[in-house]
Amino acid sequence: MDKESFTSMKLKDWPGRDRELWHKALQPGDILDDDVSPASAWRPATRRSTEKAWGTYLFWLETSGSLEPDDTPVKRVNLASMSSFIALYSVGRAELTVAGTVRGIAYMLRATAPPDGMPWLTKLAHRLMNNAASVRPKLPRMVSISDLASLGLKLMADGRAMLANGKADGAMTFRDGLMIAALVSRPMRRRNFAALRLGVSFLVTDAGARVVYPAEETKRQQPIDFFYPDWLHEHFDFYLARVRPILIHSGKSEDAGWLWLGRRGTVLTENSIGTIIGATTEEHLGRRVSPHLFRDCAATDVALHDSSHVGISKSVLGHATLASSQTHYNQATSFAAMRRYQKVLDDFMDEGE
Repeated sequence: MDKESFTSMKLKDWPGRDRELWHKALQPGDILDDDVSPASAWRPATRRSTEKAWGTYLFWLETSGSLEPDDTPVKRVNLASMSSFIALYSVGRAELTVAGTVRGIAYMLRATAPPDGMPWLTKLAHRLMNNAASVRPKLPRMVSISDLASLGLKLMADGRAMLANGKADGAMTFRDGLMIAALVSRPMRRRNFAALRLGVSFLVTDAGARVVYPAEETKRQQPIDFFYPDWLHEHFDFYLARVRPILIHSGKSEDAGWLWLGRRGTVLTENSIGTIIGATTEEHLGRRVSPHLFRDCAATDVALHDSSHVGISKSVLGHATLASSQTHYNQATSFAAMRRYQKVLDDFMDEGE
């Protein structure tokens, strides 16, 4: 059976009642009110994905002749309609794609009919997400943290040599190496990594380079506060004193304090960082390792060195629960805490000296 073409109906084309309830759901409200929508506190990415999913469902209703203009969102969904939608939408699509769309539909109902929306659909969405198989297994794309650390160090050494010979491109080479080394030493979510800002979230102290984020600026609503390891301090100093000024002066942008800069002195977006890291690892290691995959490499690689501490994996990757950590336990028998992860890295660095 061929894959059916689906389009997400734009918000401006939604039925008036749907638009009205969605806009209302996004307005801030008193948390003590029973009917306050959870969507008022959602992150922009969650709002966008929910809006896209609901637009997809509305498109299906319209094309199937079932879109009643005066219905509310909760009246548009029932077990029969969802079964028909999933049966058609799932043809030719990855399980994660289908599960994510169903979850977005469930979120829309929670947003527009708080506080519970449609509980059976929420449960179904979570079950689909938990059981969905990735179309791109992670294990074949993973590499060891020692290989990643070696690559970061090599690129930084190459960048220094290029700069010493008057080649300005050495700034980008050094920067790429430092980003890889920083992600190896402390795997971070791409959004927070890209948003590092001097004097705000990235602090240079007597004790070394420190990263600080309040809970409201992290995905899991948990604060981030750590120091990069000692072996990276000198590299950060060189980047800030020699490399970053080259990137700033190569463009016309004012220095807004962003840590990671592009060729013309503008901030590197999280997508740009993902592209750079992926292309660089693929070129040198033969595998495209995304920034997010660094987290899996860390969890799995260190697990092979310590098989007794899966429960403290949250301290390394910032997982809100142990469910995500258990995935890496299954991949590599066990997991290790941040201090053990850092010890593996420190031992590797000592061996390289």
